Amino acid sequence: MKQIHAVAFDIDGTLYPNRRMYLASLGFALGHFRLLNAFRKVRKELRDTRPVEDFYELQARLFGRRIGVDTDEAREIINRTFYTRWESVLRKVNLYPGVLDLIRLLKEKNIPLAVMSDFPVVTKMKILNIENYFDVEMSSEEVGYLKPNPEPFLEMARQLNVKPENLLYVGNSFHYDVLGAHSLGMMTAHISSRKPEKSPADFTFKRYSSLRDWILPRLD
Repeated sequence: MKQIHAVAFDIDGTLYPNRRMYLASLGFALGHFRLLNAFRKVRKELRDTRPVEDFYELQARLFGRRIGVDTDEAREIINRTFYTRWESVLRKVNLYPGVLDLIRLLKEKNIPLAVMSDFPVVTKMKILNIENYFDVEMSSEEVGYLKPNPEPFLEMARQLNVKPENLLYVGNSFHYDVLGAHSLGMMTAHISSRKPEKSPADFTFKRYSSLRDWILPRLD
């Protein structure tokens, strides 16, 4: 049985239900449909772009091209609309039952913990009131590549000072989280109502109490 030396979590859809976020952000989405659609396409393009020298510059340039503004204005729109207003919607959502209990238990056992998102994390952690539990809080943007690219996963393991094979990554996205982490030899736990066919995830779960019971025998 492989031993878990550290545990890392995705945030959106993993620490709290995506459906709650969708309902809470419905008004926001309707009011910013054009921008959201353009930004979604840009992020998809960025996931497939290599190499990336300056992530934020490239993101702003691609976004500006899609909505017809210059790079500086596009950067301001991204910061204001997607990094500030969007985060505020989190005040209307709650963590999954059992999330905080598991995080506290792992802390008591001195297991290094991390969170990683494709978006900025600091404000999110404060809004969710869990900012004091994690040893590493990082956004994949900071290393210049979005999930499922290997760079953010490897940087997370480096900051946690653990080998990838001893790191458990918990996420809700089969493609970005499970496949991205698994490709580097990390253990993966997939929160999902059903297990995808031929999933390489080490564990698929619906409730955090089940994940806790699966993790405990695998700790040092």
